[in-house]
Amino acid sequence: MLQKWIEKSSYFLGSVGAGVIFALMLITGIDVIGRYLFHRPLVGAFEMSELALAIMVLFGWGYNQAIKGHVDIDLLYKRLPRSVQTILDFLIPLLGLTLFVFIAWQSINFTLDSIGWHEATEMLHIPVWIFKLMMFIASVSLSLQFVVDIVTACQKVKGKA
Repeated sequence: MLQKWIEKSSYFLGSVGAGVIFALMLITGIDVIGRYLFHRPLVGAFEMSELALAIMVLFGWGYNQAIKGHVDIDLLYKRLPRSVQTILDFLIPLLGLTLFVFIAWQSINFTLDSIGWHEATEMLHIPVWIFKLMMFIASVSLSLQFVVDIVTACQKVKGKA
């Protein structure tokens, strides 16, 4: 039940990231048309593009882990003994979980600092804490996906998966 919820939230964030790709395409298109046809570029287009790219990448993390879209070294992995593969199936998500729990912890600290400093983008004055909070959300989402992978690895050992 919880596994399904985690996967659905990963898919949702991935969909948001995909929607941001569409918005990024529109921003770029409007900027180019405005710049070359009307000699009036879209104000803040570069800043919006930077922020959109960040959202796109961050929200794609959990989704990519849920669909097993990350690069694997199958050439080596498949030649290893089954017992070593089983150990790696447990250790790799555990390492990922450790790293992204740390990233989540630091990103929430950065978010709180950013709120206190009233940090904003230079041209459009968009509050930066929103994007640091998105880093926290994305890190938690990926961490939860790693927990699912660890549980799945443990169930394989017990013969339930």
